[in-house]
Amino acid sequence: MNKNEFVKEVYMQSGLTKKDCKLCLETILNVIKSALQQGESVTLSNFGKFKINQIKSKPMYNFKSGTVNVIKPRRTPAFKASDSLKQSVR
Repeated sequence: MNKNEFVKEVYMQSGLTKKDCKLCLETILNVIKSALQQGESVTLSNFGKFKINQIKSKPMYNFKSGTVNVIKPRRTPAFKASDSLKQSVR
């Protein structure tokens, strides 16, 4: 399901206009993105938790050139599904 199909499904189930559904989805995604950029996690009950993982710096061996490069530390987004979401998918 892509974004447009998702908006259409919300429109059909909610009775809101497609424009309102798209605006609501965009707003929700922007709020989650902003929270993650600030280093906060977002927990949605019975759905899951969006958070930022810290990846440490580590050496990487390049087999082609035979050199060792160091990968810089970085932050990456992650999602952990709640137990109720996991159970509903099984």
